Amino acid sequence: MSRFKSSISKADWLHHISTWQASGMTQAAYCREHKLNATTFNGWITRGRKVSPAARLTTVPIVIQTDTPVASALSPIVLQRSTGWKLTLPADVQITWLARLLNELA
Repeated sequence: MSRFKSSISKADWLHHISTWQASGMTQAAYCREHKLNATTFNGWITRGRKVSPAARLTTVPIVIQTDTPVASALSPIVLQRSTGWKLTLPADVQITWLARLLNELA
């Protein structure tokens, strides 16, 4: 059995699939009406189902607006010792740096 390449482009097949899904028709009826090979049509539908979930994801840009910068909305970190010293650090201090500092002070 020889295989013939379809003259219909991938974009056209995908358009047919979305049109068929919106039509409420059976695959066979849609293919008859549009003179499409039902086996090939079904193959394109199957290909669409095999696409990995990650490939189907689309990114949606979002914008977060605040009246004040996030760092200024957070309370500073205050380290205080009973011997009298006090160290005030910004809330956005790097956690690894803070961990090293606390290790040294212990």
